[in-house]
Amino acid sequence: MHSVVAEKIQDFFDEGIPSVFERDMSLGDVLPPARGNLVKVVTGVRRCGKTFRLYQEMRRIVDQGYPADSILYFNFEDERLKPYSSALLSEVVDTFFAMNPKAKEQGAFFFFDEIQEVPDWGMFLRRMVDTQKATIYVSGSSSKLLSADLATEFRGRALSKELFPMSFSEYARFHGAPADTLAPVGPAGEQDKAFGSATIAKLRHLLGDYLLQGGFIAVQSLERADAIQLLQEYAQRAVNLDVVDRYGFKNPRVASQLLTRSLRMSGRELSLNKLHQALRSAGVSVARESLSNLLGYYEEAYLVFTLREFSRALADNTRSVSKVYAVDPGMLVAFSPSMARDEAQRLETAVFVKLRREAGSLREGGIARALIDDGGRHEIDFVVGDALMQDAFQLIQVSCDVSNERTRLREVSALRAGMRRFGIGEGTIVTLNDEETIGVSEGVVNVVPAWKWLL
Repeated sequence: MHSVVAEKIQDFFDEGIPSVFERDMSLGDVLPPARGNLVKVVTGVRRCGKTFRLYQEMRRIVDQGYPADSILYFNFEDERLKPYSSALLSEVVDTFFAMNPKAKEQGAFFFFDEIQEVPDWGMFLRRMVDTQKATIYVSGSSSKLLSADLATEFRGRALSKELFPMSFSEYARFHGAPADTLAPVGPAGEQDKAFGSATIAKLRHLLGDYLLQGGFIAVQSLERADAIQLLQEYAQRAVNLDVVDRYGFKNPRVASQLLTRSLRMSGRELSLNKLHQALRSAGVSVARESLSNLLGYYEEAYLVFTLREFSRALADNTRSVSKVYAVDPGMLVAFSPSMARDEAQRLETAVFVKLRREAGSLREGGIARALIDDGGRHEIDFVVGDALMQDAFQLIQVSCDVSNERTRLREVSALRAGMRRFGIGEGTIVTLNDEETIGVSEGVVNVVPAWKWLL
């Protein structure tokens, strides 16, 4: 037996399953170990809590009566295991069964963390599914686990889920808001019961903190300066491991600079052509195509997302000028100059991340923005729908404050233009505190405070 493999397995047995803060993301029913079970795959940005979500699932398995020694957790991101060989995967399973023979006969639960680091992992999982009495969970910090890196023979054998840093609802619960006060509300702000004044005051206060601190759990107890430093280290580590090392990118300095620019531009347009020219003027030699590739790598690593125009959301090359969004409002703050920590950017980032978190069931282009010219030029921040069919289901504007008549007119006019174009009778403006219903000839515009809408 590989001594490191055996040591890691024994350490897990000795330490047991830790108690964790429970996340809202569901992994469905616990499947009894059996041949042919679908593998459950969890991906997300580094340090967002994927491993802890696996621990949460392990505790649920034990609570349902399965023995703790039927569970194996193994993290492949360990320098002692390098250089990785495809034989490592079988060695982990064989070692586990050698240490716990009854698990092979009675069935086992396998939790493999960062398995994409090991060659031929797709073929290995297929063999496990076909031959072992097992239920398998896999996690990793790259969306390629869900797409290009899934070996052809493994497609159709997995159910995938994306985990993000804490949502506002989770953040509020983490910081002591009673769970029964956090009942979900509809897209227009409908709710089953009224919020009390004390609850509203607490949620407003928590929203302000959330827009600065974000949802990474490890930063919640830190001072602001330490939190910023840790988030910067998270992002840089992701660049080093998921971009520079993974793709062999030859210019780490450019990779770091583009990431910094992308994160601080969250909620704004990023022109790669202008950035390319600026870098060339500064004496930095990099191809325009390399910048586009880097932005794609950041998306795979869940650091930055691009938002396309609804009419072009399925086009092959839409990165020349796109809006970009950080994975978390705290990450935006960590990379913004102190004078540029724009509250509107942070609010818009939080709204986007909520939509992106919920977009797992939507096809590509399910979230986009719309530029409409119907005698006046209008921009709608977010259109949720089906880009292929050009059908929109939801129109959302984000504005900190609509008490100013000019701002109010701009936001409402844009939604009215979108409602006419897409044949929708409703639009939403997410604000910091304002709440009202505005009747228009096309239907209704709901103004909803973010502390309510984000729930």
